[in-house]
Amino acid sequence: MKKLLTAAAALLMVGALAACDPETTTGTPGTSPGGQPAQVTTTAEQGNPAPGTSPAKATTLPNRDDVNVDARDFESQGHYYFQSPSKNIKCGIYVDDIHTVGCQLKNATVIPAGLNCANNPAHEVAAQVSGGTAQFICLNQGVYVGPPTDGSTAPGNHEGGGKVLEYGQTIGVRGVICESTTAGIRCSVGGHGFFIAADAQSLF
Repeated sequence: MKKLLTAAAALLMVGALAACDPETTTGTPGTSPGGQPAQVTTTAEQGNPAPGTSPAKATTLPNRDDVNVDARDFESQGHYYFQSPSKNIKCGIYVDDIHTVGCQLKNATVIPAGLNCANNPAHEVAAQVSGGTAQFICLNQGVYVGPPTDGSTAPGNHEGGGKVLEYGQTIGVRGVICESTTAGIRCSVGGHGFFIAADAQSLF
């Protein structure tokens, strides 16, 4: 009887030591308890811009499947014009020779480095994609501004600029895709493009 008790006690001691062994784990670092790799989700993967990035780089580019307006509603004299609901961003799409799209800001609180728009109040911050190259430019006239929507021809008419592309709407014209969001407007052609808003601009 004494031998049986001694053997049982020994087995209990071995089990206790195994449970306390610091080398015994239920998985390796970076894995779940089932041995599968742990999934780490970043802010950008959730669809929100990570700190220091613009919306243009944080999410996938819109494509023709995202288009939800009829481009013909925005056509004027063979070109396509639209503006943001705030009417601060006016854009044009030209498809004569090369696919060109651009947007210009009536007012900008931030100006891309290297542009001299800040030195001349008559110049507006703009971004464009032409010939497959995205760039920032300064404009002193309405290059990407469409005709007034109220029928007037007065220069500088604040109601002009083409039909409003409402937030959540995406327009597509022969490979040029532009979307209107509450953050700003983003346009792309063949994977190159820009994001533009009063307080942020970026190229991609």
